[in-house]
Amino acid sequence: MDLEKLMDETQQWVLRNMDVLSMPDNTIEVATFQIDSFGDTIYCFVEEKDGYYRVSDDGRMLFKLDPGQTNQELYETAAEIAVNSGYYFDEDVCEIYAEVEEDDVANAVMRLAQLQLAISYLG
Repeated sequence: MDLEKLMDETQQWVLRNMDVLSMPDNTIEVATFQIDSFGDTIYCFVEEKDGYYRVSDDGRMLFKLDPGQTNQELYETAAEIAVNSGYYFDEDVCEIYAEVEEDDVANAVMRLAQLQLAISYLG
């Protein structure tokens, strides 16, 4: 198989297996091709701010793992993993996020999807 054909097939696969939807308030919802430990699609949210983009999980991963927020160790571990992966962790809403330039949005989305996938196996 030649490299150009592989690149084309890979790009087409990604296009077929991801969905990007516009939402209110300058937010874009990305349904990634990553599947979490529950068998569900992993979502990322991109919000345009003043001069940067906020890429987040909207607090959904940890809510899915522990909706009652009863497992403090789970939250501490997830926060440590997120921060060590170059993301921020908002303890008030249990949201994992990054603030990036426009050129880094796609990379931040893909890395956040992988991060959510890893965290989903903590539960």
